[in-house]
Amino acid sequence: MVSQRDDQAVPSFSLRKICPYLIFSAVVVFGSFMGLGILRLYSFRLECRLNSINSQIESFQAQQISLKQNLSALLSPGRVYGYSKKQLGMTYASNVKTLRLDGPLLADGAPAVNSGGEAAGKESEGWFYFFLEKAMAGE
Repeated sequence: MVSQRDDQAVPSFSLRKICPYLIFSAVVVFGSFMGLGILRLYSFRLECRLNSINSQIESFQAQQISLKQNLSALLSPGRVYGYSKKQLGMTYASNVKTLRLDGPLLADGAPAVNSGGEAAGKESEGWFYFFLEKAMAGE
């Protein structure tokens, strides 16, 4: 009888050795499938976000095209001429004259050169030169 107990103890003893490995491998396989499922859900979420961003880009491009068309219609010379003629009652002038001025037209133009140089030019302008002076990068 002792030999029968030994025979029965051997298979149960080997099952006890294998059981933790089977449980560990089942947990690893289950974890792998769960990880793959989570990655699939995350990729689906990213795909939905990408599709929404692409649709926003397309709508913004369509809006940009319509705004460009509106801008070109507002700036077209024909429309400006039609508006000025119909709404404002403007017509072509028959006696248009052009006036041409020689010399500097800006206040900060080159001053007349004196014999005293640039220092004399600044002193001759007085306190008003402070407002006309060009700004320096260091100031």
